[in-house]
Amino acid sequence: MSTWILISLMSSWLGTQSIQGIFSRMPKGQLVMIEYSEQGTMAGYRYYGCVELQKDGSVTVKAQKESYGEIIEKKVKAEVLTELRDIVKGHKMYRYKERYRPFFEVLDGYSWSFTAKFSDGESISSAGYNARPSGEGLKTLMQYMMKLVTDN
Repeated sequence: MSTWILISLMSSWLGTQSIQGIFSRMPKGQLVMIEYSEQGTMAGYRYYGCVELQKDGSVTVKAQKESYGEIIEKKVKAEVLTELRDIVKGHKMYRYKERYRPFFEVLDGYSWSFTAKFSDGESISSAGYNARPSGEGLKTLMQYMMKLVTDN
């Protein structure tokens, strides 16, 4: 009972937005889709990658290294979704804020977006421009996805 009183006091004192991330948890469902992209403010994609469970049960990866580059699409092992889920969980990417923005406005640079959807209907979505969450989660995710399309 005292825990709920403390939470109520913190909510009213800090505002609900301030404590929203404290109770973040990894969705329980299996990963069914994950997408990551980086793009220039005034240019197209620097990188785009998506791994998705298809209706027939197969798993595909689509990637494009640059806006005008070739779109690579191929089937991958089903375990890839489990490995990607482990990256999201291991790097606590489910705790990412919805938006990241720099303290000072910058008119040029790069932006990014990350979305993960799960079998239980839950999803994680985060994006930013010229600002990123701390840690290596986004870098690890992009490197893993790039490796999927370069491996034979």
